[in-house]
Amino acid sequence: MTALAALAAGLIACTAPTVHDGDTLRCGADRIRLFGVDAPEVKRGKTPAEPLAYEARDLLVSLTRGRVGCRVFDHDRYGRSVARCWSDATPDINAALIRSGLATEYRRYSKGAYAAAEAEAKQARRGIWK
Repeated sequence: MTALAALAAGLIACTAPTVHDGDTLRCGADRIRLFGVDAPEVKRGKTPAEPLAYEARDLLVSLTRGRVGCRVFDHDRYGRSVARCWSDATPDINAALIRSGLATEYRRYSKGAYAAAEAEAKQARRGIWK
């Protein structure tokens, strides 16, 4: 495998992916979990939605209109690609969600990669930090 092929193997790109919730999307057959992002859960079966779940999902929909690219870092226990993503709307979808206050940093995995974005949301009292 050439260096270019190895680099491309870790990339996923699509146009207007399907958004499941505030931290999960689908590009074609690829299910993607946003690295370092923990968004409130939408309603599943009889389990009610968490506060701001649909606002987080709607923000992810708006951030992923048009072209989207993701760099895959890992795979989770559900087989989803764990990735950092960008789009026509923002160079860092993950940070934009956390900065909005509609999602928090998932520090268990991100190890502080989005600490500045979360601090900005807290200071501005956005989303869950109101």
